[in-house]
Amino acid sequence: MRISYYIADPTGNITLLIETPVERSDYALTAQKLMALEPRAEQAGFIGSDENGFFLNMAGGEFCGNATMSAAAVFALTQGIEPGEKADITLNVSGAEKPVKVTVSANKNGSFSGEVEMPLPKNITDREFCFEGKKYTLPVVEFEGISHIIAEGAFNGKAAEKVIVEWCGFLDCPCLGIMFADFEKSTLSPLVYARDAGTLFWESSCASGTTAAGIYLSQKKGEDIDIALTQPGGDLRVKVNKNSRPLLCGSVIVEKRETVEL
Repeated sequence: MRISYYIADPTGNITLLIETPVERSDYALTAQKLMALEPRAEQAGFIGSDENGFFLNMAGGEFCGNATMSAAAVFALTQGIEPGEKADITLNVSGAEKPVKVTVSANKNGSFSGEVEMPLPKNITDREFCFEGKKYTLPVVEFEGISHIIAEGAFNGKAAEKVIVEWCGFLDCPCLGIMFADFEKSTLSPLVYARDAGTLFWESSCASGTTAAGIYLSQKKGEDIDIALTQPGGDLRVKVNKNSRPLLCGSVIVEKRETVEL
């Protein structure tokens, strides 16, 4: 089967966007094969359009803000956007109950600036976790397709790698991120596990995790938040206002389109 896909770079979180129609039952296997061919890739999604408009379905069924921004940039390209122009793209995205609006601006250097109206979380709760005989009470920001634990120095990354699969099962969520946040330094290190896709990555950046961190910080402080968090791949900015959806601001480069035989 010939598969066509785009390679996108949203703040280092290399994403494969597969445009060839694939049965949902084959999503995980197709994504695994393509990611083996593209070792830089951290995630994969399937894009297209139907009677409901543009869509993005992640291989693991999760919601991903970086992939959403990337897909919007691809759709804007296919619609003929020119440098200096702006486009509003609405997508139906896995893990999001309602369509997601993205505003993309085409820059003269070939990149895109994007603003994603992120979904609101279903719950923000403190949960008790266990690891090696110790108990940790950590905040969990639960979205429809992914949950994020906000870890402010509670334990280290090696421990997180050991427990994230178990904790994902404990929380009964399809995907789990552990966000190592330092709000004083405005940094974020994201570890993300996607159960159905079978992937575990220290991601270069995580849009939903950035949003979760911003929402948590806004609730903790009791005020609106506008914060840029530096991650291994660069900065992502989140704006949290009690009167609107969280707004995730970042950039993406659509590197190229490839076709391979699988």
